[in-house]
Amino acid sequence: MIKASRPNTCWFGTCCIAILCWAGSGGAPVLAGQYDAGLGYTLSHDSNIRLSSADPRAEWTEQVFGGLAYEESSSELYARLVAQVERRHFVRHTYEDDTGFFLDSAAVWTISPRQFIWSFEDVFREANLSLSAPDTPTNRTKTNSLSTGPEFTFRVNPTDTPVIGARYGRYYVQGGGTSGPGLGDSERYTIYTRWLHQISAPTTLSLNFAATRIHFAPPALYTDPAGDTHLFSSLSREDLFFRYERLLPFNRQTLDVGTTRIVQYGGQHLSGRLARYTAQLSLTSESSLRVSLADQFSDTYSDTVTAFSISTMPAIQGETVAAPLAVANTTAGDVYHSRRGELAYANRGERFGYSLQGYVRRVDYANIPQDYSEKGGRISTSWLFSVEAQAYAFTQYMKRSFSSFDEEDADRSRGVGVIYRLGRALTLTLEAGQTERQSTTVPQSTFVDRRAMLLLGYSTGPLYAARSRR
Repeated sequence: MIKASRPNTCWFGTCCIAILCWAGSGGAPVLAGQYDAGLGYTLSHDSNIRLSSADPRAEWTEQVFGGLAYEESSSELYARLVAQVERRHFVRHTYEDDTGFFLDSAAVWTISPRQFIWSFEDVFREANLSLSAPDTPTNRTKTNSLSTGPEFTFRVNPTDTPVIGARYGRYYVQGGGTSGPGLGDSERYTIYTRWLHQISAPTTLSLNFAATRIHFAPPALYTDPAGDTHLFSSLSREDLFFRYERLLPFNRQTLDVGTTRIVQYGGQHLSGRLARYTAQLSLTSESSLRVSLADQFSDTYSDTVTAFSISTMPAIQGETVAAPLAVANTTAGDVYHSRRGELAYANRGERFGYSLQGYVRRVDYANIPQDYSEKGGRISTSWLFSVEAQAYAFTQYMKRSFSSFDEEDADRSRGVGVIYRLGRALTLTLEAGQTERQSTTVPQSTFVDRRAMLLLGYSTGPLYAARSRR
């Protein structure tokens, strides 16, 4: 893996220090939520860690990790944080040893009830440099997505409420200045306004407008229809849409309909519709359903922050389905037109639970040749044998076809595992599985990797235990 550069590591440390200083300052609410911490050791064996048909190599990997989790929900502050540091050692030296970081954090500080709030989201993780290459340490780099800003609410009457807000965003890719087009860092400034009209207690209609200015460093590349390459250092984006929102304890639905206009200064101008629909329904006390449809312009930064923000909202009763699907986990910061549909169902009983998830999507990048269509699904099950022991199994499939170049890949993975609780805080996990790729157009991309893993984890509570088993 590419070693962490000094700016990247410093940015991660700065975020953690800023959160702690903000929490301890006199102007911010005192943190009084639940803390959990943990550490663990993982030993895994891959039969083909390079995921290569030409040069398959078996490898043992040792990993030591530690982290913390925090959660609070009060009248002044909603906050959620999971942070982890991990060190990987490749016994046979197939790759260089590396250190990884993981951070998911979100907070909403209510400075003045129903008038003034400040929100913060920061997501720090690894992403793929290339969509078409296998997910190996050499195809990963570190990214950071930050979003923060104030929001002011003015109540005109009991049913009408105008809202004005601003956001500062930052998208950082390690090595983004030298890795090629679409991989540069960016900063964005957004001003938005909404007019909310409450029809009933759970139902709200709103008219929304957002204007964003994005600056790229270094400048991004654009190739025009004639084949000439141009550079542009900034773009502006305007979204105007109508929203219908219905929020009940067991039924959440949101519908957005509008338009998007994008001006790339030095590049092309884009415009199109904005249409989104999401529904999260608790069918029974044990089952839940989620539907998601979208036709919109987006980018990696927006998808990362939005998907995490949705996944950190308090779950409705019976909600067990996976987090919403965004675009594939890649560093490309380019604007793209995305069309996506997803259906997920989950059922969890006292002893047995399962979930089903399927999706289709099409992604067309504005400036880089990475356009693709994709479809896939996942089935997972779990069995609770006793308080101390449970087993799980999963299988998933994904087929991706690139239209910018001739490549079509089908990825399959499956696995089974057992989790055994050795005490109140200590767990042992054993897992075995297989990952494979079949490529109809690039035979050298075909591979099979069989993997076995042992994980010994310690945690002080359930907040961090859930993360340590991922």
